[in-house]
Amino acid sequence: MRFCLSLVLFVAALAVGSPVLASEDGPTDAAGDRWVEVSGEGVVMAAPDFARVTVGVTSAGRSAGEAMAANAKAANALVSLIKAEGVAPADIQTSDLSISPTFSQPSPGQTSSPTIAGYSVSNNVAVIVRDIPRLGALLDKALGAGANSVYGIGFGHNDPSALLDKARPLAVADARRKAEIYAEAEGAKIGRLMRLTEEAGREAPVAFSRAYVGATPAPPPIEAGEDRLTVTVNARFELAH
Repeated sequence: MRFCLSLVLFVAALAVGSPVLASEDGPTDAAGDRWVEVSGEGVVMAAPDFARVTVGVTSAGRSAGEAMAANAKAANALVSLIKAEGVAPADIQTSDLSISPTFSQPSPGQTSSPTIAGYSVSNNVAVIVRDIPRLGALLDKALGAGANSVYGIGFGHNDPSALLDKARPLAVADARRKAEIYAEAEGAKIGRLMRLTEEAGREAPVAFSRAYVGATPAPPPIEAGEDRLTVTVNARFELAH
């Protein structure tokens, strides 16, 4: 019966697919080891240190040069405004610059092909705002300075590795707790840790994404909240009597 239960525990174990952090340094299961493999999760909650947002200007003109000149003037005014609001130059980066034709559509019943009626130029900059409470007012002023799109708002941490390091011992403790439950069900005890792997991490999700066009009557509310940083491990423990 003990052998059957050990087999059930093995079949119920979660899949292992991440880099091995600690290899087993003893007999393998082929030599008769009895073990249980479980997953563990460690979670820490932390308020973000900065916000990231993309602000853009789209301009139109009858010619490509006219559209580009109008856009350059508006984009320069926008970047100057952002810098004047205390954002460091290193935290402002052009993320996209595009120019494309706009077409006139033929009237109903006409068979002529669309013709180029003008050009549209878009210039977007990614901005990191380290004083998050000021983000709403900054966006409001950016719109007043000529920005006509805001999107991709997200939040980040200056040192996510340090936060994940706090979650790692919690993940191992959670795995040990689960293993002890299975071991007790078999009338055994947890022995040495034979193997420990950590699942590949995932990027923190973007908090929300929204587009603004035109002026707003008041600064939009920006709530940073807290991020959930998670570490998941797979652990194999020896079963001992």
